Amino acid sequence: MAKFKSELTWSVSRDRLFNECRRAYYYNYYASWGGWSKDSDKFARKAYLVKNIRNIDAWIGDIVHQIIKWILSTKLYGNDISLEDARKKAKQMLMRTWEQSRSQAWKKNIKNNLNLFEHYYNCVPEREALTQKLQKVVNSIKNFYNSGLIDFFSKLPRENFLTIDELDSFLFEGTKIYAVPDFAVLDGQYIVYDWKTGKPYDKDIFQLSCYTLYAERKWKADYVNVKLVPVYLGAEEVSFSPVQAVSSEEIKSYIINSINDMKSVLFDIEKNLANIELCPKTDNEWTCRRCKFQEICG
Repeated sequence: MAKFKSELTWSVSRDRLFNECRRAYYYNYYASWGGWSKDSDKFARKAYLVKNIRNIDAWIGDIVHQIIKWILSTKLYGNDISLEDARKKAKQMLMRTWEQSRSQAWKKNIKNNLNLFEHYYNCVPEREALTQKLQKVVNSIKNFYNSGLIDFFSKLPRENFLTIDELDSFLFEGTKIYAVPDFAVLDGQYIVYDWKTGKPYDKDIFQLSCYTLYAERKWKADYVNVKLVPVYLGAEEVSFSPVQAVSSEEIKSYIINSINDMKSVLFDIEKNLANIELCPKTDNEWTCRRCKFQEICG
């Protein structure tokens, strides 16, 4: 079996972590490298373990994404999933993965069993607060059904479904760029949808704008012919108005600068080896309190 090669890649999430805390960035992409192997050192294995921790909000969002992917993938083959069946499957996923984390099943298989931050660091919310968070899954799925989007998608030929929540990549200036559009269709324009279970965030538009670069490379789409639609499923009234993308040149310039900043912490660019001394800890206490690497960061 071929060995994985460590390489510098770029994604919105990688850039976000780099700017939030470079020490967490180092742990996530460098200290944890190879930690899946029994032959790795103890610190790499520990870094790899905590790298795979997820918090409740991310877990909730992931389940909503998985359910919507199931709904749309089923529709691609001409079948429909009822709201009741979607709710039922979501609740089953919640219970199954919660138990994985609670019982520490991840000790046997890190990648395939959930490890929640709130269990690992013993900070599970009180029952009422937890119930409210979990209810967001059911509410988001109900809002998706009530939004009218399924009816719109049903009128499109199946060949107009471009991608459904699949990790993809493309080369930009010699660097692999990762992108995971939640859903994209062709209807006169290339329409890229992004499911959100949280509140609107000012950086959402930048994240979505990066998909225009993906559309240019993947579908040969003209930048002006790509429509970006964030869908805030957690809101009382679902809004899915298109947003104005950041200009193509601004996105490209930002990514180039971000990649160069990431290269600046490397002492061997060819082998993608980073210097921890060039990755200082953040001084933001709130960031530290919610950081999954706090056990190894000290």
